Amino acid sequence: MIFRNDAHRAFYEQRIEELQVHSGRKADCYLQALVYTLGICDDTRKRFDDMYDKAERSIIPGTIYAAWQTDGSRKTTRLAFNLFTGRTPTALTYDEASNKVTEDFDECRKYSVSDIFCCGFAPYFVEAIKIRYPEYM
Repeated sequence: MIFRNDAHRAFYEQRIEELQVHSGRKADCYLQALVYTLGICDDTRKRFDDMYDKAERSIIPGTIYAAWQTDGSRKTTRLAFNLFTGRTPTALTYDEASNKVTEDFDECRKYSVSDIFCCGFAPYFVEAIKIRYPEYM
């Protein structure tokens, strides 16, 4: 596994251990990929607890719209969320009045390979995919 820097490695090791202790079970490839990916970028690493609910073992999709997000952190967040869920979770909204889930197609397009990978984090994004899909790598 390659890491962007020492902070990325330390974050990954610490969070994986912490989450395993919290849940009482070994981290699966979904969680490992999420933690690894969110650890790449300084901004997402600092706000991990705002992006992942460890009690519910779920992501918090609304954080994609947080004011602190930058272009690079949004790419990181979208890939991390997609690897964790297998979907485009920030592209879905729930309307309580109509009891319907709708999809934001503009947001959905931001999950394309060309939109996410066109940045300096690309080598680490590939590593995240290897973590999530070890059986194919």
